[in-house]
Amino acid sequence: MSQHSDPSGLAREPRFRILCEACGGAVRHDVPIRRCPACAGKLTFTYTLDGLVWPTPGAGMWAYRDLLPLADPAHVVTLGEGDTPLVSARGDWGCRVFWKNEGQNPTGSHKDRALALAISRAREVKASRVVIASTGSAGLAAAAYCARAGLPCLVFVPRGTPRERLSPVAILGARLVELQGTFVEIERLLDTLQDDPTWYDATTKRAANPFQAEAPKTIAYEIVARLGDVPDWVVVPVGGGATLFGIWRGFQDLARAGRIGRLPRLAAVQPARFNTLEVALARGLQTSAELAAIAMDEDVETVLRNLKHGIPPDAPDALRALRESGGLASSVSDEAARLAQTRLGREEGFFCEPSAAAGVAAIEAFTRAGRLGPAETVVCLLTGSGFREVGGLPRVTPVPLSPDAGPDALARVLSP
Repeated sequence: MSQHSDPSGLAREPRFRILCEACGGAVRHDVPIRRCPACAGKLTFTYTLDGLVWPTPGAGMWAYRDLLPLADPAHVVTLGEGDTPLVSARGDWGCRVFWKNEGQNPTGSHKDRALALAISRAREVKASRVVIASTGSAGLAAAAYCARAGLPCLVFVPRGTPRERLSPVAILGARLVELQGTFVEIERLLDTLQDDPTWYDATTKRAANPFQAEAPKTIAYEIVARLGDVPDWVVVPVGGGATLFGIWRGFQDLARAGRIGRLPRLAAVQPARFNTLEVALARGLQTSAELAAIAMDEDVETVLRNLKHGIPPDAPDALRALRESGGLASSVSDEAARLAQTRLGREEGFFCEPSAAAGVAAIEAFTRAGRLGPAETVVCLLTGSGFREVGGLPRVTPVPLSPDAGPDALARVLSP
């Protein structure tokens, strides 16, 4: 894609515009901003699609920089994120499945895309320090990209965050704060910083940072580039909802540019005890106020920690994507996700975290219910690597074997 400067070396205007969703007003791109200065509405982005040269697979996330809201590529902060593998399934899943393995990103999750863009934007607006609210993955990514950018980083986590999630964040140089409250209460605290220009909020919530929310679009671009077509379904484990919405925006970009002739349906997957989207779709709920009435209890525990939100921060956007795509929302139990994690490992060779395995469990449930059939192509987003969450795995006892054991003894170890 084209560069920020033309052949004469003169800077050109960026290929994106920032607009307010509420009042339609245009917003300058060269100042720190998170909401419309006129009406406090949410910000969205439009892009000039004419003249784009679409990259070939393998060029990485930033090959799509003309479809991301960063004015000058000189400010890009990268660790090699994006262009994750899309691998066809070996086993029989009742449909034609492709695994989009986001665990191959630098810190092991899809959040690297959002934080690469967020911290690049922080550099562009000359931010001096970064703060983020996170249940784990986003905080780890923020710490890594801030380290790469040379920016101090403060990571807020809710009470009860597993210790295994905190050590890597500290190793990457970020300061950790465990607020004795819920994720929603952390967000409220960070909202008080929005008028302080010395703080840059990188939280992966569109109202807090609309720029980072554009990064998941690149997942859609990569799916079409690798698959050579549009899948019938894209299955996405959902925590906050921004990734689902971003993927949908990516497919809409592709359709507007004439790269695809149809759009996929989206399936959102949540923990059974945090199934806000499933309930909202069933009841026809849309607004934040309506969603607040069905908020789930964040004190309830689940092994699907990355998907645990009483109210997904970007739930209205996620619901919009589901409705526009003709998609659906589903939920899975902890046990189903654990079993799917094991099956995925043994049949496909992928070791994903339980939260990522929620999508795998959903595909199993969809095929059993007849919602997916053998002729349908499904891309399942494996959102995070299992190597980041080994503390909760069941204990394994190796088979004892004597040093003088022979071939027959080894064969017996592998026998059913």
